[in-house]
Amino acid sequence: MPTVTFLPSGRTAEARAGATLLGVIRGAGLPIGYACRGRGVCLACRVRVTGPLAAPDVAERALLDRIADPGPWRIACLARLAGDATVQADYW
Repeated sequence: MPTVTFLPSGRTAEARAGATLLGVIRGAGLPIGYACRGRGVCLACRVRVTGPLAAPDVAERALLDRIADPGPWRIACLARLAGDATVQADYW
């Protein structure tokens, strides 16, 4: 099972490959905004990620294209875990 590390808290959680980051984050009991309730239409759940994730689908790519700040951003409700990863949000 992949391990996800949350920064800056350093907290970790195990999750199954293919799980959405939103599900992993919520399962770990960490707060995250998701104004669209996980439907993939807003940017509230964007997080910085390093580590293997499935390639962004068309819906996630469209949202990522709206982010002016380049970087390892992913949309947590759409991004799917493929291996050990580090997820960062300023409020953890």
